[in-house]
Amino acid sequence: MTDQGRTVQDVLKARLAVTQELSAATAEHLRLSQSICGIEVLEMGGIGETDTRMQHERSAVDICEAKISRLEQDMAELDKELAELTNGDTT
Repeated sequence: MTDQGRTVQDVLKARLAVTQELSAATAEHLRLSQSICGIEVLEMGGIGETDTRMQHERSAVDICEAKISRLEQDMAELDKELAELTNGDTT
């Protein structure tokens, strides 16, 4: 993730972009979790034919969690790069 010659401003712009992606992925994870809860309520009410939708939503959650994990790693790398550029002085 580190490029030679990147400035603090470049790293901060990249960090902002990762923050935006992470926020969107977290919001999507919440939406999927709520959808799964809704499907579970339908199942408790005896409404059938929810298995396929549940599998789809759970698969989407797994993908979302992998994306969040990757973005968190990207953020950690950017934070490390930022610390190196500022000699640890990020205040």
